[in-house]
Amino acid sequence: MTTASRRSAAAAAPAGDGAPADKPTSKTSRAARRLAGELARSHFGEKAKRVVERGGGLTNSVFEIKVSQGEFVVRTHEKPTKINDYLKEQWAMDAARAVGVPTPRVLEVGNAGNGRPYMISQSVPGIEGRAARQRLEVVESLGRAAALLHKVPTRGFGPVFDWSSNTLSRHESWPQWLADGFGIERRVAILLKHRMIDAGRARRLRRRAAEMSRWRKRPVLQHGDLRLKNAIVDPASGRLVALLDWDNCISSPPPYWDLSLALHDLGIDEKEAFLAGYGMKPRAFAAVLPYLRVFNVLNYAHHVESAVRKNRPDRLERYRLRLQGGLDLYEV
Repeated sequence: MTTASRRSAAAAAPAGDGAPADKPTSKTSRAARRLAGELARSHFGEKAKRVVERGGGLTNSVFEIKVSQGEFVVRTHEKPTKINDYLKEQWAMDAARAVGVPTPRVLEVGNAGNGRPYMISQSVPGIEGRAARQRLEVVESLGRAAALLHKVPTRGFGPVFDWSSNTLSRHESWPQWLADGFGIERRVAILLKHRMIDAGRARRLRRRAAEMSRWRKRPVLQHGDLRLKNAIVDPASGRLVALLDWDNCISSPPPYWDLSLALHDLGIDEKEAFLAGYGMKPRAFAAVLPYLRVFNVLNYAHHVESAVRKNRPDRLERYRLRLQGGLDLYEV
């Protein structure tokens, strides 16, 4: 589930998959629900009029609460270290709003009495971009959001940057993060081992990576998951009202990281709409495309490892088809 919860998204979930959303089914879920109510009382000074479970998983919980001041979202997590992700999201959303990208406003991040981290934020009304009738317009607005985000200067590279006061875990140089943080060589080795790429492709990837390591571009804020599922839009106009899920945001040179991930899931017309929103002309896109492909290919490494662990040869074959160009309908 996302930073902002909405009834429309909950209503669109498949029916018949368990108890109603406002009736937690496990001891852990009931405890998390009580915590959400306690946090509402502590932060807003009143008992919540409604506490509704809106999603989550085995270790995280998402609740929508209603108080006299309005509707808000409480997220909690079993892992104490999750507070770092919440702090990063808060920093990124504040920085994004400052340049004109709409995001939910975070009211508070902290640790509850039991040590469980939490985040309280606005609940944003609207529908997911995937459900919008004006799909191309929404995709174009995501491109515009990316262009605005890439005007936010950052320090450091990778997921640990301005939001954190840590210095030992921060990569201060781009080549260092590529080699150690992103782990280019490790990813190439995984893809080679499982025959996703051949030796010639591996050489080309390493050559491009060497070129990338020589970049001297200053880093900027990158969302890391600019997809329709993270866009909340007005159902009538299709206007982007909030960009959600900032836990994957990183600091890196523009525009490569965001574009490689955002364009991956889009059709041809949608790719063109995104690039139009970003303001990138075909010639400029041709210049960055080789490096987008490097990230796009290497980002499959952990998916390949997961398929191997789960003994899913069918999934490995699908990945192999993709990475070897079997779905490219244009090359002759």
